[in-house]
Amino acid sequence: MKIFRQLIVTGCLAIAPTVASAQAASQSVAAVDPARLAAAKALMDQIMPPATRNQMVSSMMASMNQMMLQGIRQNPELSAMLEKEPGATAVFERFMQRQQAFQTDQLTQNLPAMLDAMAHAYARRFTLPQLHDIAAFFATPSGQTYLAQAPTIMSDPDVAAWMGALMKNSMQQIPARIAELMTDLKAINGKKGVTHGG
Repeated sequence: MKIFRQLIVTGCLAIAPTVASAQAASQSVAAVDPARLAAAKALMDQIMPPATRNQMVSSMMASMNQMMLQGIRQNPELSAMLEKEPGATAVFERFMQRQQAFQTDQLTQNLPAMLDAMAHAYARRFTLPQLHDIAAFFATPSGQTYLAQAPTIMSDPDVAAWMGALMKNSMQQIPARIAELMTDLKAINGKKGVTHGG
């Protein structure tokens, strides 16, 4: 159905700049001081304690899934498309549940590698005293409260409303962006035809 194609394209367009940035960053990797790396790895254990990591991942993915659904429901055009197809809403929600389970599983499996990468990033950006200061803050009651509440920030009503509005705006612009892409692709095909004809 058209709605699913639009959602998939939306996701691709949304992550493209992030992927490009990551690829560019990976081209020049600075060495990491072993002492700073050790401190950063200890900090990762404070930020995402091993005993609660999986639960934090599940909670985060559930929040993202809910924001996606909320954004779709707030978009009149997309909601209308779902309503026109009998059973489409239920099918789509099952699809989102499968995606959430898949992404949660993928993230959980790759969590050690992600934390190692984050430790290297922290070690490059913060000095050893700064890493110790950050760790000291997280050891305080306020720091512990922050770590406990941080994963839930994205599900806060104000943040969720902002995300919903952002997604609604992105969805509304998708048709024009796809049309622009198709025009560019047709132009390439046209140039090929001219080249072969000559």
